[in-house]
Amino acid sequence: MEITLAQPEQSMTLHSDDPSAVLEGILEQAVMLGASDIHLDPVPNGMVARIRVDGLLYTLGQFEKVSPESVTSLIKVSAKMDIVEKRMPQDGHFEFLYPQSNQVVGFRVSTTPTVYGEAVVLRLLNRNSVAETMDNIGFTPEQLETVKKIIYSPYGIIIITGPMGSGKTTLLYLFLRTLNNTQLNIITLEDPIEYQIPDFRQMQVNETIGWSFAKGMRAIVRQDPDIIMLGEIRDSETAMMTFQAALTGRLVFSTFHTFDIPGIIIRLIEMGIPRSVVSHALTGVISSRLVRKICSACAEDVPAIESDLKLLGLPAGEYMLKRGKGCEVCHGTGYAGRTGLFEVVHFDDEIKENVMQSNPAVSLRDLLKTKVHPAMRQIAVDKVMQGITTPAEFMRVIGL
Repeated sequence: MEITLAQPEQSMTLHSDDPSAVLEGILEQAVMLGASDIHLDPVPNGMVARIRVDGLLYTLGQFEKVSPESVTSLIKVSAKMDIVEKRMPQDGHFEFLYPQSNQVVGFRVSTTPTVYGEAVVLRLLNRNSVAETMDNIGFTPEQLETVKKIIYSPYGIIIITGPMGSGKTTLLYLFLRTLNNTQLNIITLEDPIEYQIPDFRQMQVNETIGWSFAKGMRAIVRQDPDIIMLGEIRDSETAMMTFQAALTGRLVFSTFHTFDIPGIIIRLIEMGIPRSVVSHALTGVISSRLVRKICSACAEDVPAIESDLKLLGLPAGEYMLKRGKGCEVCHGTGYAGRTGLFEVVHFDDEIKENVMQSNPAVSLRDLLKTKVHPAMRQIAVDKVMQGITTPAEFMRVIGL
């Protein structure tokens, strides 16, 4: 899907041969359109620029007169990367002053070699984009009450799960901001540091010098922390260190790549964490997804078709849903912004006892189904019926 660029006269031209002007135009367009990522792909006849807005990629344009190598070199210089090395992936960071608002935006840079040259992905790190409160990110009132009960625990582990791009990091920072006060020592260990928050003591993992998550966790527990945020549990050693920290009376937040809540327990046990440790340390789990919201400026009522009823599990009848027809506000997409779909489980005594026992995995799944209310699929149905999102987004994120 193509985005209709707003204010094209102030941005780059597809026919410019000035790499500096092209790069600056791409960065300005990305910030203006609220992108989370920029993709610069070399092709035989130039370079294609795409941006990710609300989770989906859109094409900005193909630049035929500018050399991809020259644009990549400018980025590497700004990010203090090796401009000579083109055979190996590299990572870096730079900042850009957005002239329209005099706002400084950080960019995390990743380069990787491809058949036609180096591909570049820029992640926009906009501190102002981090949500300030939990009230308007998608939790139901019942879920919000459970979440507050979980995160205000004096100790234990809270894990956020979900696929890449499902809002896990945003939730981590939101929880830390909610808990933050001058009486607490909050330490984070991240790879990379997505947002720099002065109130936290943030540490960056650096595998090239042997500074791993596991070694970082050993150092953190000696720094008298009250709350620890670990960017991701990646291996058995890190998992064991994390659970040991929680058992010593710290509150630990982290993420884990699984598709559902039962999968976390199964994976942790497979990684060698004793059932007794998992049972005693795990306080709660939140599963997260993101769906695009219908643009309020161009929302219109449409009758539900038969496939919509089947997807949403509705009986035969006449229903009116909403969709965005596309306007200048949403740049023709029909969507503006995203909201969360969540499942929240507080690990109570019944769940802990089930984890302790060597029951089949299906037993744990059945028990957790009774604890998750409402389920994510039902929440998605409710948001479609409330006119917040569309059946198409339901299908994209939740599936049949």
